[in-house]
Amino acid sequence: MKEKKMISIDQFTADERLAVDETVKELVQKHLARTGKAPDSKKEKELIAEARETVMAAKLAKEKAKAVKKPVRKKKPSALTASEVSDFNWSASVVRGKR
Repeated sequence: MKEKKMISIDQFTADERLAVDETVKELVQKHLARTGKAPDSKKEKELIAEARETVMAAKLAKEKAKAVKKPVRKKKPSALTASEVSDFNWSASVVRGKR
């Protein structure tokens, strides 16, 4: 089974670190409710990694939602198809044809 690398805590802001801590506490409580005993060190590391992944996924989703779309570049008039031409400039056409 492929192991995932743990996300560094340095990648999070102070608010996100608090969110990671809260998520870890919630996961530990769920584990405690399921098994009836506190998680061992190995399970605790898994829970911390899961909490960091959850918070990082939320962070990336926010950043993706904020991302500004690039403006659509207009095509050159000579590259337009006939259906894309809205107005035709005869004088520009005549000047171009004299080459």
